[in-house]
Amino acid sequence: MRKTTKKIVLMFLLLVFPIGMSAQKHAASVPNLNKTLMKELGYADESFTKKNAFTWLLKNGTTIYSSYSYGKKIRGFMGPTPLFIAVDKHKKIVAMAAAGNQESPEYFNKAKVLLKAWNGKTLKEAKSFTPDGITGATFSSKAIIKTVHAAASALTK
Repeated sequence: MRKTTKKIVLMFLLLVFPIGMSAQKHAASVPNLNKTLMKELGYADESFTKKNAFTWLLKNGTTIYSSYSYGKKIRGFMGPTPLFIAVDKHKKIVAMAAAGNQESPEYFNKAKVLLKAWNGKTLKEAKSFTPDGITGATFSSKAIIKTVHAAASALTK
Protein backbone atom coordinates (compact mmCIF):
# COMPACT_ATOMS: atom_id res chain seq x y z
CA MET A 1 0.00 0.00 0.00
CA ARG A 2 2.89 2.36 0.64
CA LYS A 3 4.21 2.07 -2.92
CA THR A 4 0.75 2.78 -4.29
CA THR A 5 0.38 5.84 -2.07
CA LYS A 6 3.79 7.12 -3.11
CA LYS A 7 2.93 6.63 -6.77
CA ILE A 8 -0.35 8.53 -6.36
CA VAL A 9 1.37 11.39 -4.53
CA LEU A 10 4.12 11.53 -7.18
CA MET A 11 1.58 11.52 -10.02
CA PHE A 12 -0.39 14.24 -8.25
CA LEU A 13 2.71 16.41 -7.84
CA LEU A 14 3.73 15.92 -11.45
CA LEU A 15 0.30 16.96 -12.62
CA VAL A 16 -0.36 19.80 -10.20
CA PHE A 17 3.08 21.39 -9.97
CA PRO A 18 3.31 22.37 -13.66
CA ILE A 19 -0.24 23.74 -13.51
CA GLY A 20 0.68 25.77 -10.45
CA MET A 21 3.79 27.05 -12.20
CA SER A 22 1.69 27.88 -15.25
CA ALA A 23 -0.75 29.86 -13.15
CA GLN A 24 2.12 31.80 -11.60
CA LYS A 25 3.61 32.41 -15.00
CA HIS A 26 0.32 33.91 -16.20
CA ALA A 27 -0.27 36.02 -13.13
CA ALA A 28 1.55 38.78 -14.93
CA SER A 29 2.34 42.11 -13.42
CA VAL A 30 0.39 45.15 -14.50
CA PRO A 31 1.60 46.12 -17.99
CA ASN A 32 3.16 49.55 -18.10
CA LEU A 33 3.13 51.96 -21.01
CA ASN A 34 6.56 52.23 -22.60
CA LYS A 35 8.27 53.67 -25.70
CA THR A 36 7.65 50.55 -27.79
CA LEU A 37 3.92 50.60 -27.05
CA MET A 38 3.76 54.35 -27.63
CA LYS A 39 5.31 53.76 -31.06
CA GLU A 40 2.79 50.99 -31.84
CA LEU A 41 -0.01 53.36 -30.85
CA GLY A 42 1.38 56.02 -33.19
CA TYR A 43 2.59 58.36 -30.46
CA ALA A 44 6.34 57.66 -30.46
CA ASP A 45 7.33 61.29 -29.88
CA GLU A 46 4.52 62.29 -27.52
CA SER A 47 5.05 62.85 -23.83
CA PHE A 48 2.50 61.58 -21.37
CA THR A 49 1.62 61.76 -17.72
CA LYS A 50 0.46 58.81 -15.70
CA LYS A 51 -2.97 59.39 -14.18
CA ASN A 52 -3.11 56.03 -12.35
CA ALA A 53 -1.90 52.45 -12.82
CA PHE A 54 -4.15 51.97 -15.87
CA THR A 55 -4.46 55.42 -17.44
CA TRP A 56 -2.09 57.86 -19.16
CA LEU A 57 -2.83 61.31 -20.58
CA LEU A 58 -1.18 62.83 -23.64
CA LYS A 59 -0.83 66.58 -24.14
CA ASN A 60 -3.10 66.43 -27.22
CA GLY A 61 -6.06 65.25 -25.13
CA THR A 62 -5.73 61.55 -25.97
CA THR A 63 -6.10 59.13 -23.07
CA ILE A 64 -4.46 55.73 -23.13
CA TYR A 65 -6.10 53.02 -21.07
CA SER A 66 -4.69 49.67 -20.10
CA SER A 67 -7.32 46.94 -20.34
CA TYR A 68 -5.53 44.97 -17.65
CA SER A 69 -7.93 45.71 -14.82
CA TYR A 70 -11.00 45.17 -17.03
CA GLY A 71 -9.91 42.02 -18.81
CA LYS A 72 -7.44 40.22 -16.56
CA LYS A 73 -9.79 37.22 -16.23
CA ILE A 74 -10.34 36.98 -19.99
CA ARG A 75 -8.08 34.28 -21.39
CA GLY A 76 -6.64 33.55 -24.78
CA PHE A 77 -5.12 30.12 -25.36
CA MET A 78 -2.31 30.72 -22.85
CA GLY A 79 -3.62 33.49 -20.63
CA PRO A 80 -4.72 37.13 -20.52
CA THR A 81 -4.21 39.37 -23.55
CA PRO A 82 -3.95 42.89 -22.12
CA LEU A 83 -4.27 45.82 -24.50
CA PHE A 84 -3.54 49.52 -24.53
CA ILE A 85 -6.40 51.55 -25.98
CA ALA A 86 -5.86 55.14 -27.14
CA VAL A 87 -9.04 57.23 -27.00
CA ASP A 88 -9.31 60.80 -28.25
CA LYS A 89 -11.13 63.64 -26.48
CA HIS A 90 -14.33 62.73 -28.38
CA LYS A 91 -14.26 59.24 -26.82
CA LYS A 92 -13.30 57.60 -30.13
CA ILE A 93 -10.73 54.83 -30.29
CA VAL A 94 -7.77 55.96 -32.37
CA ALA A 95 -5.36 53.06 -31.82
CA MET A 96 -4.70 49.87 -29.88
CA ALA A 97 -1.56 47.95 -29.04
CA ALA A 98 -1.09 44.60 -27.36
CA ALA A 99 0.85 44.39 -24.13
CA GLY A 100 3.07 41.41 -23.44
CA ASN A 101 1.23 38.12 -23.12
CA GLN A 102 1.84 34.38 -23.16
CA GLU A 103 0.08 33.66 -26.46
CA SER A 104 2.02 31.93 -29.22
CA PRO A 105 3.46 34.76 -31.36
CA GLU A 106 2.58 32.82 -34.53
CA TYR A 107 -1.13 32.91 -33.69
CA PHE A 108 -1.31 36.15 -31.75
CA ASN A 109 0.35 38.11 -34.56
CA LYS A 110 -2.43 36.91 -36.87
CA ALA A 111 -5.08 38.01 -34.38
CA LYS A 112 -3.47 41.44 -33.80
CA VAL A 113 -4.97 42.51 -37.13
CA LEU A 114 -8.21 42.87 -35.16
CA LEU A 115 -6.79 45.76 -33.12
CA LYS A 116 -7.47 48.18 -36.00
CA ALA A 117 -11.11 47.09 -36.35
CA TRP A 118 -12.29 49.44 -33.59
CA ASN A 119 -10.45 52.54 -34.84
CA GLY A 120 -12.90 55.42 -35.25
CA LYS A 121 -15.55 53.80 -33.07
CA THR A 122 -16.70 55.47 -29.88
CA LEU A 123 -16.28 53.55 -26.65
CA LYS A 124 -20.05 53.10 -26.62
CA GLU A 125 -19.96 51.55 -30.12
CA ALA A 126 -16.89 49.48 -29.26
CA LYS A 127 -18.54 47.65 -26.40
CA SER A 128 -20.93 45.91 -28.79
CA PHE A 129 -18.94 45.83 -32.04
CA THR A 130 -17.71 42.34 -32.87
CA PRO A 131 -15.43 41.94 -35.87
CA ASP A 132 -14.96 38.53 -37.44
CA GLY A 133 -12.32 36.43 -35.71
CA ILE A 134 -9.17 35.34 -37.45
CA THR A 135 -9.16 31.78 -38.73
CA GLY A 136 -6.29 29.86 -37.19
CA ALA A 137 -6.11 32.20 -34.19
CA THR A 138 -9.52 31.63 -32.66
CA PHE A 139 -8.58 31.77 -28.96
CA SER A 140 -6.48 34.92 -29.37
CA SER A 141 -9.17 36.56 -31.52
CA LYS A 142 -11.90 35.84 -28.99
CA ALA A 143 -9.72 37.10 -26.15
CA ILE A 144 -8.99 40.37 -27.95
CA ILE A 145 -12.68 40.91 -28.74
CA LYS A 146 -13.79 40.13 -25.17
CA THR A 147 -11.04 42.33 -23.73
CA VAL A 148 -12.07 45.31 -25.88
CA HIS A 149 -15.73 44.76 -24.96
CA ALA A 150 -14.90 44.59 -21.24
CA ALA A 151 -12.72 47.70 -21.32
CA ALA A 152 -15.18 49.72 -23.42
CA SER A 153 -18.08 48.69 -21.17
CA ALA A 154 -16.20 49.70 -18.03
CA LEU A 155 -15.04 53.00 -19.54
CA THR A 156 -18.55 54.03 -20.58
CA LYS A 157 -20.08 53.59 -17.11
